[in-house]
Amino acid sequence: MKKYILFLFVFICAGTIAAQEKTIRVTLQNAVTKEPIQSASVVVSNSSLGTISNEEGDFQLSVSKPSEIIISHLGYKAKMLFSADCSDKGSIVLLEPNEQMLEEVIVTKSPIHEVLAKVIATSKEKLNKPIVLNSYYREFVRVNDKYTRFTDGLLDYHISGTTKKTKSDLIVHQSRAEKLITDDDETKDIASGLDVRLGIRRQYDFYTIEKVLFDSKNYEDYEFELKSKTEKSGNEVYLISFQPKAALEKFLYKGVIAYDPSTNLISDFEIYSDLDNLKYSKVINILIVKAMLLDMRVKTSFKISNGNYVMAFSSKKGKIKVWNKRKFDEVLEYKSDLVVTDYKKEDFSYDPKSVYDDKSLYKRGNNYTTKFWLNTGAMVLTAEETKIISELEKESKVN
Repeated sequence: MKKYILFLFVFICAGTIAAQEKTIRVTLQNAVTKEPIQSASVVVSNSSLGTISNEEGDFQLSVSKPSEIIISHLGYKAKMLFSADCSDKGSIVLLEPNEQMLEEVIVTKSPIHEVLAKVIATSKEKLNKPIVLNSYYREFVRVNDKYTRFTDGLLDYHISGTTKKTKSDLIVHQSRAEKLITDDDETKDIASGLDVRLGIRRQYDFYTIEKVLFDSKNYEDYEFELKSKTEKSGNEVYLISFQPKAALEKFLYKGVIAYDPSTNLISDFEIYSDLDNLKYSKVINILIVKAMLLDMRVKTSFKISNGNYVMAFSSKKGKIKVWNKRKFDEVLEYKSDLVVTDYKKEDFSYDPKSVYDDKSLYKRGNNYTTKFWLNTGAMVLTAEETKIISELEKESKVN
């Protein structure tokens, strides 16, 4: 009798917990133009859970009812949703653009690149370490405009180190990897070259900003501008923008770094190639081929969650031409997205033997026990991406 009562109690508790979980799917649109809003930060209040909207403005979360969901984007007014008002079949949410922001150019006593260096130093110091960042990663590869590879996975990054140098160990829990071309296809199967192990470490070190602007005093090649934008609500953000100086015969970059002037913490940055000077891109030798960068774009967002300053999202896109005299003439494109879905400041223990030590997640192959890509925080596929990998799900052995 006691065993029966205990079983019934556990069953009721499990049912109650399950009933509290609700999966919602939302499409974010510009309230004026109805265009989708990409890369909006989505955070569940009073929790460490979060995700990001995809290129079509879609995001998906599994939340406990009732939950408040905060949506924010640099170009739009922040909005709060209630999970009870959302559906798993999809809801459209309109965000109002910050068109009425007051904008002012700021004149600084110090050169703007020095202001940026101080902001980077402050941000590095504030980023929480040690910490475990639970994340969802995915990567697409195209060769000569044809998709050739796809991989995604649930990853844990164990972050440690100092403000000068971040250390990270990668634990891969589950992964998918598929070759998207047949064996008789003449399209070459080329790896992206991205190193999944560095997915968060380089963002915590602000590697791209420092490489583009501060290596060998590269900032001397750029014009900088600092602007302040203030909403009617009083919220203020500083934007440092940079672009190549006129008449330079170099393949350089443009970019914007956004930060909170009250804390000097970076919230977003985006750096991309200046395609007007593509003809000055350098040719480098890699083993038996030559390579030339045609395009590069890095976009990263950070967030404050329960007083913790952590990375929220990072996206990388690249386009490279590779060739040699042996009829090897290909254009390689890659796209990767890394979403931090949760984090932990406790329980840092893990088996060192379980650390993933290959730069390519693709090489791990198909190794999963659940449909992890449907889990909380995983970035929703666009319609095009869904079509590309629909066959993968049909072949899934997971029911």
